[in-house]
Amino acid sequence: MATSTMRRMQAFSSVTSRGVRRQVAVQYATLGHMHRAAAAPVPARFPPGMSNNWLARRWYYASRSGRSYSVRQISAGDRRLLAEFALTLDVARDPDALRVLTAILFNHVITSDSQALGFAALEATGAGDRVIGVAAYAPIYGDRADCTVAVANTYREEQVGRTLLSTLLRQARRAGVRKLQSEMFWSNRPAQMLARSIGFSIQVAPRDRTRRLLTLELK
Repeated sequence: MATSTMRRMQAFSSVTSRGVRRQVAVQYATLGHMHRAAAAPVPARFPPGMSNNWLARRWYYASRSGRSYSVRQISAGDRRLLAEFALTLDVARDPDALRVLTAILFNHVITSDSQALGFAALEATGAGDRVIGVAAYAPIYGDRADCTVAVANTYREEQVGRTLLSTLLRQARRAGVRKLQSEMFWSNRPAQMLARSIGFSIQVAPRDRTRRLLTLELK
């Protein structure tokens, strides 16, 4: 009786590649495997109706600076990384937006709230991962959700915000979210331009004319 051997393919290499460090716990992809998706052994906390496979870490190339960064779903173990990122943001620029950001991340995304979802952009450094941007949403009522996006100053011109927001919108549609909304100070023009280019409508906030209300109907 003939026997056959099945070759087991690996999505991640155990060999360290030049320029990209690998940690066993996180499993950095080598350069040859960048942009390749794989199902991780431990499923993530996806909202009902979404795929039960983990959205793998994906790598992107910042053409302006020549740097690379990765995007993956935020997990409960990211509390320290997220806290360090929040401390780097300019509180004086928009304190209300920062409060919403931290509330969504720490009160919903990394807790047991299975309806909330977030993604982080990470830069690999000698000391490990560093968060350079986040995008997340948390349900308000029904099929509506508040969303937030923030990017480190050093990556503002690298399309990190667009990558994060596009990833978040895809997953929100799969989760059955029908409307996303956000609010920001009127002077935050770059964020408003990004949101408008993706399809958000922008109006003066009814309770404060110095703020802008951004809404997007998901189809």
